[in-house]
Amino acid sequence: MTRILFIGETWQGSSARSLREALARLPNVLMSDVGEDHFLPNYRHLPMRIANRLLHGFQVRELEGAVLFAMNAFRPDAIVVYKGSGIGAEVIEKMESSGSPVINVFPDYSPHAYGSRLQEAMGRYDLVISTKPFHPRLWQSVYGYGNPCVCVPHGYDPEVHYWAGPSPEQAYDVALCGNWRPAYHQLMRSFADALADDSVAVAIAGAGWTVHRDQLPRHWHYPGPTIGLAYGEFLRSARIAIAPVNREVMIHGVKQPGDEDTTRTYELAAAHCFFLHQRTDFVATVYDEKTEVPLWSDAAELASLVRRWLPDEAGRRTMAARAHARAVPAYSIPQRAVSVLQHIEQLIESRNVPGEAA
Repeated sequence: MTRILFIGETWQGSSARSLREALARLPNVLMSDVGEDHFLPNYRHLPMRIANRLLHGFQVRELEGAVLFAMNAFRPDAIVVYKGSGIGAEVIEKMESSGSPVINVFPDYSPHAYGSRLQEAMGRYDLVISTKPFHPRLWQSVYGYGNPCVCVPHGYDPEVHYWAGPSPEQAYDVALCGNWRPAYHQLMRSFADALADDSVAVAIAGAGWTVHRDQLPRHWHYPGPTIGLAYGEFLRSARIAIAPVNREVMIHGVKQPGDEDTTRTYELAAAHCFFLHQRTDFVATVYDEKTEVPLWSDAAELASLVRRWLPDEAGRRTMAARAHARAVPAYSIPQRAVSVLQHIEQLIESRNVPGEAA
């Protein structure tokens, strides 16, 4: 039996919660956890955000105290931190002093993109399990870390993102769900210009889009933030879903690799959506472009694919069914959790073999 202390967010639809629950269901795991978002809440309204900023230092110390208390009470074989925005290097050192390995599961494109605290802490973990396929080979040369890094890709949560069949009703022609960011904004502006068709009903869900809606077509729809089950229901309400990725990012003035996949790469297939995914070398190994998920490289090609597939309902349903069959259950978080646990157990075992820990 492997005893794991898990530290991460707990809201339904979060990748941290999905992985925590998947690990806990494995027969040889005994789990205890600390909900990071119970100590570091996120607020939308300005007064609460200001108050949150003033309280942040106290909140971090409360989180650290809860982690150390749980560690001493539970005495885990391994401590797993999901991203760990509130976990500093000094706390990692205290956790490691117990003799238990401390592992980070990192879900984002760069460990340098979320502040100096997380950037420094990432190099202190005994192992980083990244969801990004390019991280292991670039971990030292691009990011400057000396600790080991392996990849277990993203996945979908069967409790949140799985539907057995397609939606019987579809209110939109095209849908995108994702928080506003400059790259996505430019993509959708260029897509609107390339499509040049006001009859196509487009909807964009996610935080930040309503602020910029005056720069996009007026007839498009902006339902706002959509998470959990509502996220899947929204995307299923469209005949075509769009899956972009942020290919290149600038961090402190330095260009770094961006995403090759995201969680929606797997969630859309599990939700039985027909979707068009931005082309990357990695995604081309995940789905077949001709029979499962068409790929696009720029807004013009995206618009061309929308025009090609929008009138072909039978073709969309066939492609969606094939992508669904590919993803379910192979790309589920419970399947990914098996791989995560294997890496954890290998690390624990290496600590128990003389000469292996180094």
